[in-house]
Amino acid sequence: MDIREIAERLHILLDLERGAVGVKLVYGEEEYRQYKGRELARPLSYCVAVKCASCGHSIKMTRKMGGCFGGNRALGLSECNPEFKDGSGGYSLGLYESPRIAARVAGSVPICSSDTYGIIIKPLLEFEKEPDVVLLISNTREAMRILQGYTYTFGLSKGLQMSGNQAVCVEATVTPMFTKELNMSMFCSGTRYKACWKDSEVITGIPIEKAEGVVKGLFGTVNAIELDGRKREIEKGLMKLGDTALEINYGQTYFKTWKKEK
Repeated sequence: MDIREIAERLHILLDLERGAVGVKLVYGEEEYRQYKGRELARPLSYCVAVKCASCGHSIKMTRKMGGCFGGNRALGLSECNPEFKDGSGGYSLGLYESPRIAARVAGSVPICSSDTYGIIIKPLLEFEKEPDVVLLISNTREAMRILQGYTYTFGLSKGLQMSGNQAVCVEATVTPMFTKELNMSMFCSGTRYKACWKDSEVITGIPIEKAEGVVKGLFGTVNAIELDGRKREIEKGLMKLGDTALEINYGQTYFKTWKKEK
């Protein structure tokens, strides 16, 4: 599947209110210019840019336009300062019991090298080339479906790392880039304040190498998981694409079959 096919099928197989987002880190001006999108006129937090992309906007952010020190550090738009590394910075924010705990967390958090020229953040449907990561904002029910699709194809994700801090930048974006595994985040207080996510929303990051496999896993679990109402919606959506590969079995799910057997 190409990027467009992946994006189209994610939106049919998942009941998402927001569009799938692609994120690409670029390391030079020439590469940066290859992507279409609105260039920022003033600094914006990366997580807010992701929310804008989930609403259909294409954004190009250079290192000068990163509006959040945590996101800038994580994505390689700025240097990692000593206060972060030794834990004194995180401790001073009241997020950890001690500088020692803060430093231990900082040592485990993946950080991109500080040579990132810019970031392309746009709807997955509009990406010219493969992004680094696919971001899916969903409710918890659809997050379950994403995990089921991933597990169907790849088995358990070994990269799950969640702290409730640095959610969109570290947990959903950089962690999947480093681990090459799906990672999920409950968001953090900063992004919930800045981007005004719904209380019920969570975010999942999928490395592009695994995106097609997740789609295949979602296909593979439709009959076992989805009730007839959703099956009809999925079948209708696939028919619009001319995709007839999935044979829908109505009146069957693994949990209804299990009850009958019991």
